[in-house]
Amino acid sequence: MILGSAGCSGGSTSSNDGGVVAEADAGTDAGASACAPRRALPAAPTQLVAASVSAFEVSLTWAPSTTDSVKRYRVLLGAGQVGQVERPAFAHRPVVPGETYTYTVTALTDEGGESPPSNPVTVTIPDPLPDALSGLAPGHWYAFPNSNLRAAALSPAMHPWLGWGEGISGIMNDWSSGALDTQRDRLYITGGGHNGYYGNEIYGFDLRTGAWARLTDPDPVSPGAECPDRALGVNCAIHTYDGLEYLPPPFDRFLAIGWDGWPQTALNLDTRRWENHPELPQLGTRTGANSAYDPNTRVLWYHSGAEAVSVWDPATGRWTIRGEADQLGYYKNAVVDPRRKLYVEVGQGSTDTWTIDALGKFVPKRTRLATTGAREIEAVGNPGVDYDPVTDQLVAWNGGGDIYTLNLDTRVWTKRAALGTVVPGPANMNGTFGRFRYVPSLNVFVVVNTVDTHVFVYRLDPRPARLLRRIDVTAPDAKVEANSTGKLGVTAVFQDGTSVVPTSGITFSSLDPEVATLDEDGTFRAINPGRARLQASYTDPLTRRGLVGARVIEVVPMTGDVVLDALTIQPSSALTVARGGTAGLTAVGSYHRGADLFTRDVTCEATWSSDGASIATVADGTVRGVSEGTTTLHAKVGAVDAQAALEVIPRATQELIALNFQPPGPPMVTGWAVADDSAFDATRGWGWQDAVGLQTRGDRKGTQDARLASFVLTMQTGARFRLQVPDGRYHVAASVGDNNFGAGLASVELAGSGIVYGVGTGNTSGASIVEASGGKGLVFDVVGPINWLAVMRVNGMDFNEVLAAAKTW
Repeated sequence: MILGSAGCSGGSTSSNDGGVVAEADAGTDAGASACAPRRALPAAPTQLVAASVSAFEVSLTWAPSTTDSVKRYRVLLGAGQVGQVERPAFAHRPVVPGETYTYTVTALTDEGGESPPSNPVTVTIPDPLPDALSGLAPGHWYAFPNSNLRAAALSPAMHPWLGWGEGISGIMNDWSSGALDTQRDRLYITGGGHNGYYGNEIYGFDLRTGAWARLTDPDPVSPGAECPDRALGVNCAIHTYDGLEYLPPPFDRFLAIGWDGWPQTALNLDTRRWENHPELPQLGTRTGANSAYDPNTRVLWYHSGAEAVSVWDPATGRWTIRGEADQLGYYKNAVVDPRRKLYVEVGQGSTDTWTIDALGKFVPKRTRLATTGAREIEAVGNPGVDYDPVTDQLVAWNGGGDIYTLNLDTRVWTKRAALGTVVPGPANMNGTFGRFRYVPSLNVFVVVNTVDTHVFVYRLDPRPARLLRRIDVTAPDAKVEANSTGKLGVTAVFQDGTSVVPTSGITFSSLDPEVATLDEDGTFRAINPGRARLQASYTDPLTRRGLVGARVIEVVPMTGDVVLDALTIQPSSALTVARGGTAGLTAVGSYHRGADLFTRDVTCEATWSSDGASIATVADGTVRGVSEGTTTLHAKVGAVDAQAALEVIPRATQELIALNFQPPGPPMVTGWAVADDSAFDATRGWGWQDAVGLQTRGDRKGTQDARLASFVLTMQTGARFRLQVPDGRYHVAASVGDNNFGAGLASVELAGSGIVYGVGTGNTSGASIVEASGGKGLVFDVVGPINWLAVMRVNGMDFNEVLAAAKTW
């Protein structure tokens, strides 16, 4: 087995701040040992106070830590984290009237140090005061006074580029969307681009205060340019169409996707800094694109122009194509029905649906609903559409006071004329997009149409939405012995007094992973004596509001006579590391206490050594290859010694399996083995399983990359290609497509996990890390034409460098 990266920290399974998490490359060299002595703790923040308390928000301030290395602060409600910020102030939303909250704050360093908590502050959330929204009757509209954006927007006097082109009106007029933050009750607006508006700042309308606020400042644009300098890593002012989305907890991010392709950005709403740049999986038009977040599978669905439906997973940062190219047109908006699990598009004369299949292999073909009733709402361009969890209907608007509802079971549209004299004006001529949204906490729909008109809200039904009150987390015992395990229980309690025990949609994390870790199913493992804060985040899929609950467990030393019986080094099979590379080992002790048998990670307490220090060195479980050869590694605890043989291999391309798919015959690409349409051959180690009707071609364009001049075509029915390799983790890269004529959908998957997807003409490549187990090797599901496949064990070598070294064309 070839070793991957080191690990001895007992890290939690989730990011501590609930943020968007990019997948780590397990093939890179391991970093510093996790067994290093702990650094001194930073000084605690002081003078924590509740600066203001209302029925919807608690504002906190504190005196900063005096330790220079402190970079940010963790805000805790009880034992659970509700935010991370860089400055000594935080506004906690949502809060629940009648609840009593106790807050503390700790200081964090980049090295992982966390200070003791600040002084606690306890507040009781008051009941809301009567206001215009609380008395709004069903069927009526309300206009927030003095709520036009132009009055609150930045002036070109300070930022000249904001006065170019159309100016601030372009932030909504130029095919721009909006997104509703269900945690903070804010409608976010950004847009412009394409010589319309040049500002990339984000504005948010706070439905609790009735005022606009600016979340970010505009980045400079040079004369003659459309966007800020790419080196800044910030978003460009863009036509967003229906491409602005709020990702509720566990992500709690604002996502901007639009016409311009760089960069696609997610805004951290605590720090108000841009993070992550998830690139779309295919080129081609994004004009008129739409998107919607699915709270059940916790992914974003995206349908661009004339391309396929795609999926973005915020937890990994990966895009995956999940359908064939499908002409969308220019005038459809999308929403997810979380009860029926449908992706629904409305506009351009129809209502279309796709069934969300929990990230199944492909999305089924779209279904055009045979709707009846007031279908005129379907005929308009980019109507405002959202899902109402109270009436369990889609609700749409396209100007004026009329509201349209769609019962997705009967497929009947109903027009509801406005009551009263207050009504919004006409819809924006270029579309409403996501600037019409449902606000669960207030049970109203909000719409903003231009920078010179008011923000309006509408109440459809008098019944309030069912909102979360708290998340209760339980543990079997408050005190647990080291090396024991247990499972947390989670109950979601709602404000109407009802409760549910969620079976999915919970994100578990440990704020103290060196004391106790927490698996994705809520199983904790006590590691070292100390205090562990274990938390669960749950978001109600109907209202998209999330809360955090936490439980503190005290881990105590094991009692009684504990005897070490044996010691092993893991991985336990043949170990290999590349020269100059590092990899991680784990020492596992097998113990007994009376009749109880158990194992424990003793990596950090073992004494490590290598018989041949000129071949490899090892310390605290991290092995480093020095020169080619073999040696024996030791881990010793007391009198018990474990041994493992290690081979240090050259840092070269010998670990790469490079297959070029082509007609039978001599290789068309130097250094790449021929994979044709022949069946699997155990001696050779690769080939097709149970495949019929395969076709090979070797007559395509390949002047820049000879590997793209040939392929094996599996048609649309698909086939399985087997590569027999030993068990272990592997880098995989592949290319699909026909660059002369196209071939519709093409893909390479492994056990339902996508490696590469391509649509239409051209070639598309992709990469992933996969695992072979049970002696089965790697069996790929292939659809359409496959050009080439490259596989290499995860072993500390850089896969991209190795793949580049094999480029001999």
